[in-house]
Amino acid sequence: MKLIETKNIYSTISFVLIVLFAFSSTFHFINWGAQNHPFNNDVDQYYCYLINLSNNHSLNFVPDYHQYWLIETPTLHYVPKVTYGMAFFYAPFFLFAKLISSNQSSGYEPAFAWCIHLGCMFYTLIGFWITRKTLLIFFKDKIVAVTLLTLFFATNLFYYTVSESLIVHGVLFFLLSIFIYNVIQWQKTLKRKNLFSFMFVAGFITLIRPSEIIVLLIPLLIGVYNVDTFKLKVGTVFSNIKSILFSGLLFLLPIIPQLIFWKIKSGSFLFFSYGSNERFFWSDPQIWNVFFSFRKGLFIYSPVLVFFFVGFIFLFRKNKTIFYPFIVYFILNIYLISCWWDWSYGGSFGMRALIHCYALLTIPFGYFVSWMFDTINSTKIKNGVISFFTLSLVCFSIVNLFQSNLYKHRILHFDGMTYQAYKFTFLKRTYTPLELEELQLMFSPPNYEARRNGKRDE
Repeated sequence: MKLIETKNIYSTISFVLIVLFAFSSTFHFINWGAQNHPFNNDVDQYYCYLINLSNNHSLNFVPDYHQYWLIETPTLHYVPKVTYGMAFFYAPFFLFAKLISSNQSSGYEPAFAWCIHLGCMFYTLIGFWITRKTLLIFFKDKIVAVTLLTLFFATNLFYYTVSESLIVHGVLFFLLSIFIYNVIQWQKTLKRKNLFSFMFVAGFITLIRPSEIIVLLIPLLIGVYNVDTFKLKVGTVFSNIKSILFSGLLFLLPIIPQLIFWKIKSGSFLFFSYGSNERFFWSDPQIWNVFFSFRKGLFIYSPVLVFFFVGFIFLFRKNKTIFYPFIVYFILNIYLISCWWDWSYGGSFGMRALIHCYALLTIPFGYFVSWMFDTINSTKIKNGVISFFTLSLVCFSIVNLFQSNLYKHRILHFDGMTYQAYKFTFLKRTYTPLELEELQLMFSPPNYEARRNGKRDE
């Protein structure tokens, strides 16, 4: 049995480097604070299903218990703000930690923290492997290697792999990578196993983030770019209608337990568990802020993603089969994210709400890299462009690792970054106590109450 796949050696080596660096650096980038565990804020809400089942042997939630974010239902019960989706993915590692812990453990001990953290890292890294498989469908091995290394080292996915792996984004990246791979394979072969796989995975994606139901537009639109391909798509759907209907049941399978839970607790299968003070502002999308705000702007904290977006030009030229579903899905995603009342999504390093989309954006980026390697004919121009591009990727990676470290130490503020604070901290490694005091005055956390009332442009 071969331990290393020699056929695609460069992308294999890049993946191995990513895995080694991830597991070796996580001990440096972890900063769980005085509690010495990651189960706080959003993560504690995902975790509450497991804790309640383990410690209280029920799914009855009571107010003021462990600061869970609970919403009162019309039937006077309380339900968590979030669904059980992330708890499902924590569960195998939670059960292992419970197996090696004492019977009196609360679920917040180091064994639980490390087992679930490393387990969620494992999900994200599997996502990298599956993304590699998808990229190899379209690109040469070296281009895949460059794409994987860029994705890991030069974007904020790095931080959410090695430091805050329990946040939703790594798991969603993992799920979306499986989804995209199987959609593309189904488009090529119409095999039912791919159809069933991506529909089942889409159920989990929707469970974890209900707005992500728009991901189903990708298989619906893939291969459609003119009248003839539309007719072909309709014919394909009707000729596989039994399999598609069955796949719909697979899509619902992960969601049904949540619907039953809401029915029992609220009297209705569908219940908006975020409450009345959180909503979308459909006529006020904060698209500029999503991309360019110094508070959380996508291109400010992961500037390498500019190249990923430029890749859509080359995707359009080279592969219209997947261009239209990808661009439609991504535009809708940007719109939904920018219309949410808190467009910067609370505490985070960069624009975390889009991290799962990187599984999709790697393909446009691969076409951009392919253009540089294969299309530019002049040797001098090609060497110059590739040298500049390589240097840019190295610089972007260094800045990303550096800023990830600053965020770990709370030098980059979790929600109050400004242009002045960004400029003051850019590539600055050491700080005197006086400088830290000065930096605190530069931060400007958002007025969340004003945002809930529609004043969202600060």
